[in-house]
Amino acid sequence: MKKIVFLCVILATGVANAQTAADGIAALLRNIDTFSADFEQTLVSGKGQILQQVSGKLKAKKPGLFYWHTLPPLEQEIVTDGEQVWLYDPDLEQVTIQKLSKQLANTPALLLSGEVSDIESQYQVAEVTIEAGKQAFFLTPKNPDSLFDSLYLAFQQGQLSIMQLKDSLGQETILKFSGQQINSGVSQDDFHFEIPEGVDVIRE
Repeated sequence: MKKIVFLCVILATGVANAQTAADGIAALLRNIDTFSADFEQTLVSGKGQILQQVSGKLKAKKPGLFYWHTLPPLEQEIVTDGEQVWLYDPDLEQVTIQKLSKQLANTPALLLSGEVSDIESQYQVAEVTIEAGKQAFFLTPKNPDSLFDSLYLAFQQGQLSIMQLKDSLGQETILKFSGQQINSGVSQDDFHFEIPEGVDVIRE
């Protein structure tokens, strides 16, 4: 049903040309130096079944700083300082440390902390105007090795409200944001990860 709704919106409103669309989303993201919000994440199968629902907190700061914390019962913490990524799983008592690769840097949520001038070179962008005060964009990665096949971003009054991505299996991950704060409420310390005592550390 969601796919049909999106298609109808496109047919009804028309799609802006790629250059204008890329400029539009870049302008919105360019105004964000720091971003924090609560989120609700839903994973939906290709058949429309809800596979998982979690909630948590996201923080991002340019250039390249990112914090992600999902709450119990599926608790997980991901932190990057722009060079390394720490993935902490409290249930497994394990921290995985790896370099921030180019592929990981193109993860959709990292658009909030990345260089927006590269959007046009990395994505095919289409803009859909839904109603006054709301804007939506569809991004299709140009790199065939991307971690996702398509990405939908919705903004309300200039604030990112929904992020929805689809992978190669047809699964959709839907993020709904609330309590957004732009350019406030985030410090450098938020992106410093202290490894808890007694946990296993895996370096990749």
